[in-house]
Amino acid sequence: MSAQEGTGGQDRGRLEVCHHCDLVVLVPESQDHGKPCHCPRCGAVLVPARGASELNVGLMALSALLMLACALSNPFMSLSASGVSVRMSLFTVFTTLRLDWGLLLWVFLAVTLALPLVVLIVQLMVGLMGYVPSRGTALAYTWCHRYCMVDVFMMGVIISLVKLTSLADVGFHSGFFAALAFSLLVSWCWVAYRPSRLWDRLGTGSLAPGLVPGGRGMEQGVIVCRTCGAQYPSGQDGSGRCPRCQCRNSLRNPHALQKSLSLVIAASILYMPSNLYPVMFTVFLGKGSGANIIDGVVALWGMGSYFVAMVILFASICIPIFKILCIYYLVHCASSGKSRRSRLEQSRIYHVVELIGKWSMIDVFVVIIMSSVVRMGGLITINPGFAIVVFCSVVLLTLLSAEQFDERLIWDHGN
Repeated sequence: MSAQEGTGGQDRGRLEVCHHCDLVVLVPESQDHGKPCHCPRCGAVLVPARGASELNVGLMALSALLMLACALSNPFMSLSASGVSVRMSLFTVFTTLRLDWGLLLWVFLAVTLALPLVVLIVQLMVGLMGYVPSRGTALAYTWCHRYCMVDVFMMGVIISLVKLTSLADVGFHSGFFAALAFSLLVSWCWVAYRPSRLWDRLGTGSLAPGLVPGGRGMEQGVIVCRTCGAQYPSGQDGSGRCPRCQCRNSLRNPHALQKSLSLVIAASILYMPSNLYPVMFTVFLGKGSGANIIDGVVALWGMGSYFVAMVILFASICIPIFKILCIYYLVHCASSGKSRRSRLEQSRIYHVVELIGKWSMIDVFVVIIMSSVVRMGGLITINPGFAIVVFCSVVLLTLLSAEQFDERLIWDHGN
C-alpha cells in the first residue's frame, strides 16, 4: 500500500478505512507489524498481527490432507448391539447418502469436507509450491473460507458419540483419531491464513489517494470492497467495480436493512415449527419414536451428560432466539438512530451475532452424522425429521440476515 502523510506532516504511514465503522485511520510506519492495529473508534482490527509463515501453513495443510487420507482408508468405529456388531470406515459412512434428505446431507459434506479441501489445497500450493494465486483462485478461497464449519463439525461428532453410546456399544479405531487430527489441523489452518493474506499477494488494497484521517470513507467517496477489502474511489452513483477482485460494491450495502429484516422475519416464522416437530426418528429393535430438540436435551440430561445437554440447549434453542432478537434490535437502531446503548455497544452486539451464528448448526450435524452412521448396521435406523430441514433453514436465514446487515449504518447517525 502506498505511504501517505498525516495531517501534522510529521508522522508518515498509510491510511486505512475501517471496514466496520468507516473511519479513516492513519496507520504509522512505526507500527509494529508483529501486533495488530485497532481502529480507535470501534476497536476493530485494521492491520492483523503477523501470522504463521506461508511455508508453515503449507506444511500444516499437507499434514491435514494426509490425516484425511488415513481417516478415509482406515476403520473409523464399530457399533455393537444385541450381539450383532458392525465395523465401518469414514468413507463407507459417506457412501450411505441416499435420495431421502439427500440435499441436506450433501450440504453437510460441502461445509465440512469439500470447502475445507479447497482451502487446504490452495494453502498447500501457495506455501509449498510457490503458486501465485489468480483472481479466480482468491475468490474461490474467500468463499470456501467463509463457509467452512469444521469446528462445528468436531463438536457435532462429540455429541453424536454421546448419543450413540445410549443405543449401542461404540468402539473407536485409527480412522477416528485421524479424523480428529484432521479437524484440529484444518481449524488451525483456517485461523492462520485468512483470505486477506491471499488478496495481498495480488497487489495493493489501497487505490484511493487524498484521504483525510479522522473523517469517514463515505464522505470522501471511498468504497471498501466487501469481498477482498480493497479501498477505491466510488463512481458518481456511489458504486463501482473493485479493481482487484472485480466485484461490484457501493458506499453502503444497497437496501441492507430491508434485506436483513426480510430474512430475519422468515427465520422467525420457521423457528416455532423447527422446535415443535421431531428432528429425528429412531427405530430400535422394531420400535420407532420421534424426538424434537427439547426431547434430545431432556434425554441427554437424564443420561447424566449435563455438559452436552447444555451445549445443545444453548446452541439450538437460546442462540437462534438471541440472534433473531439482536438482528431486530440492530435493524431498529440503524434505521431510527435511537438507542439507549452506545454505537460501540451496538457494534459489539453485531460482532457477537456474527461469531456465534454458525454454532446453531450443531444439532443439524448431529442428526446427519447419526443418520449416516447408524444406517450402516441395520441394528438401529435413524432418519432425519422434517423439522431438521426447517431448523437448518432458520440457521441459514439468520446467517444471511447478519451478513446482509451493514454494520457501518450503526455509525452513520453520529460519532
